[in-house]
Amino acid sequence: MADIKIGIKRTGFPVKIGEIELWFDSSIENLKKFFNIDKLAAERLEQTKKMAESIVLPEEINEETVKAMDEQTIVDAFNVNKEFIAIQYDLIFGDGTFEKVYEKYPDIMALEDVLEQVGQAVAQKVEDMEKERHEKSVVKVSDHLKKKASKK
Repeated sequence: MADIKIGIKRTGFPVKIGEIELWFDSSIENLKKFFNIDKLAAERLEQTKKMAESIVLPEEINEETVKAMDEQTIVDAFNVNKEFIAIQYDLIFGDGTFEKVYEKYPDIMALEDVLEQVGQAVAQKVEDMEKERHEKSVVKVSDHLKKKASKK
């Protein structure tokens, strides 16, 4: 007896960051996560939060105050920020994504800037896809009602 094979088309779209192509999963399950990313990132950052609490930063950061800070405080602050950014990349595109991107582009400030652009672009794409889904469902309902009316 022959096997039955039915393909599944993944829900989502590619997102290219520099030379690296990632995949954004636009399933309903992942969209819930995407729109709550700050909350989820904060939950994942709980371990790093303890380290962050021990970092004492000046109220105003400028060249003078940075020079006055000890090296370990600067390293710790950098690591907390890097971890927060890593968590967001991994939440958006899947675990391990940040390391893959950071290996190719080891510039945390650039990756943080790109993250904001990615968030805005993905949100816009998701909004456009939702409009398209809505239009298709309106057409389906309309077609169904027309068929139902013609049977009477």
